[in-house]
Amino acid sequence: MLSMYTDVEQKNWDTVLPFVTFAYNSAKQNSTGFSPFFLIYGRNITTPLDVILPHNNDQDHDDSYVQKLVTRSEEARQLANIHIKDAQPSDKRRYDARHRSVSCKIGDLVWVYTPIRKVGLSEKLLRRYFGPYRITRQKWKAWKRIKRDVN
Repeated sequence: MLSMYTDVEQKNWDTVLPFVTFAYNSAKQNSTGFSPFFLIYGRNITTPLDVILPHNNDQDHDDSYVQKLVTRSEEARQLANIHIKDAQPSDKRRYDARHRSVSCKIGDLVWVYTPIRKVGLSEKLLRRYFGPYRITRQKWKAWKRIKRDVN
């Protein structure tokens, strides 16, 4: 989301960051069905428009308000867990459709993914893969043996 609002020279990202953070925290998420702010605080975010327009302040001073807030917050978290569990199978199908199994043998040429960052340069334009490198040995078989011994 941040990349959509930064200018071409990438000089204003720090000025739009609070607005993007606010938008993310107040937006309803597909997987949970709630905004991150609501899941943390049990209420919707207060916007400047909410402050300007008149609203009922009596419930803020009610003794049962805190109990209602805790109850609503806990119900929202439980409902969010249900939504997440419902979303996981479709997420898995989408991942499995794009994922491919990779197996390499000794002597194969491979490119190595190495995420790097350089100050002043866009990360999107930097090289991420280096190589080709020739495989001289594999440690996966030893890892599988260790993993099997631990379980």
